[in-house]
Amino acid sequence: MPTTGNMMKNTPTAKGLLDFIGRCPTPYHAVADMAVQLRKHNFQQLQESAPWNKLTAGKYFVIRQDASLAAFTLSDSPLEHTGVRLAGAHTDSPCLKVKPQPARKKNNVLQLGIEVYGGALLSPWFDRDLSLAGRVSWSDENGLLHTELINFQSPLAVIPSLAIHLDREANKNKSINKQTDLVPLLQLTDTDESFEDLLIGQIKKEYPQANPRYIEAHDLFFYDVQKPACRGQMILR
Repeated sequence: MPTTGNMMKNTPTAKGLLDFIGRCPTPYHAVADMAVQLRKHNFQQLQESAPWNKLTAGKYFVIRQDASLAAFTLSDSPLEHTGVRLAGAHTDSPCLKVKPQPARKKNNVLQLGIEVYGGALLSPWFDRDLSLAGRVSWSDENGLLHTELINFQSPLAVIPSLAIHLDREANKNKSINKQTDLVPLLQLTDTDESFEDLLIGQIKKEYPQANPRYIEAHDLFFYDVQKPACRGQMILR
């Protein structure tokens, strides 16, 4: 008997995956989210620099450089009886990353230089509502260094397509120059506000107790703010 409907949308696995993708636009956010889930399931975090030679049976995980995570369980049973079962995945994906010194200002338009990370398909990045997320390091008024994750979440930039009357061949064998065509427009401004000022404002918004004075470094990723969703219907027979 045939059954129709958007079956995938109603499955806990699919919904959980979509929610996870929506919460985690960068490897840093993915690792932080997974750490929260592991702690809820009684996993204990280990420090990579600490000795592990006396671990008892239990559940553990370790984080490296905020962007990689390994979780494992230890059993009381001998290894030759239990064997080893491994599963792996990567936390990163092809994307557009903000350059270390990205700001360009021309005709009162603030743009950001980007670099393509991984084997990205470039065409879908045009005319999308883009936001920024990633890791930022800053120093406070006392010279102390801090590092936290930020996520603007709302539309912040766009990479516009050139108007058709300025590029009559746009629909025919279009090539994309990564350096000149993929430059997000961030904002129109007639002030001296810089990209660093924008980051400082976001840090204060997400971490009200922070008092950033100077942005030391950042590792930021553009992402599409459109939420992931199941499309179409699955037909089971």
